Amino acid sequence: MPNASGEMTVEPDESAVATLDDDGGAGESQPGVLALLGRTLLFSTEPYAIVRDDDHPGRRGFVIVLVVVAIVAVAQMIAYWLGWLTAPRLDSLQGLLYSTVTDWPWYAEQVQQDPAFATQFQQGYLAGWEALRILLGYPTLTATISVDLSLIVTTFGNWFLFAVLAHWTARWFGSQARFVQTLGTVALAYAPLLLLVIQVVPGATVPLSLLFLLMLATKYLALKTTHNLGTPQTLFVLAAPYVIVAIVAALVALYGGAYGLEQLPYFRDAFKVQLFLAR
Repeated sequence: MPNASGEMTVEPDESAVATLDDDGGAGESQPGVLALLGRTLLFSTEPYAIVRDDDHPGRRGFVIVLVVVAIVAVAQMIAYWLGWLTAPRLDSLQGLLYSTVTDWPWYAEQVQQDPAFATQFQQGYLAGWEALRILLGYPTLTATISVDLSLIVTTFGNWFLFAVLAHWTARWFGSQARFVQTLGTVALAYAPLLLLVIQVVPGATVPLSLLFLLMLATKYLALKTTHNLGTPQTLFVLAAPYVIVAIVAALVALYGGAYGLEQLPYFRDAFKVQLFLAR
């Protein structure tokens, strides 16, 4: 609009200003995964609320678990490399024993009788040394990869199974939270696994009991923030997945053992005699 001097002035758009005010200026960016995990380790409830109110909490939970297992897996590989550098070398002893055994007349006789014996013996010899290294705590690539794969599979499996059972129990108590919200917040509860990173220091370990207790605490905070239940109800929801899994495992072991005994002739005949006497 022209002012008193005839110059044009531009007035701000009131609707745009109102929108900026409602959004808090240009809008604060959401904290990243590492920031959320760090606050979770400090037992803050803020990360759970952020993930719960996210547009895609389930997807964000998947990313959180993926980041956790990736960091721990990389740390395990670094620990293997450092341990391999500092561990005593067994290759020379392994080669010396192999040369000694292959020089025995017994070995030559076996090779003459079966030409494939040399290959089979070499494979068994290498596998035996690999197992010996694992038993002695010697860093091996096979053991490290196995631990990493086991960590990835069990973490994702436990995360999903716990979320399903806990959400079902919470809904029974009247919770109105969505399943994807439970998935997202429970993912943060696996932040204590990051403490395994200290294993990059040769000889350093983290007690599994400590990890379990810390994860119980973080799972409690996740369920409390997501479902907004009372303390007794939240504790029940927290314990329910473990109780259900224990009962199912006991039933499987019981019926599996009974089925295995039934296959033995002695127990099968004894069972038939008992049925006959019970008539």
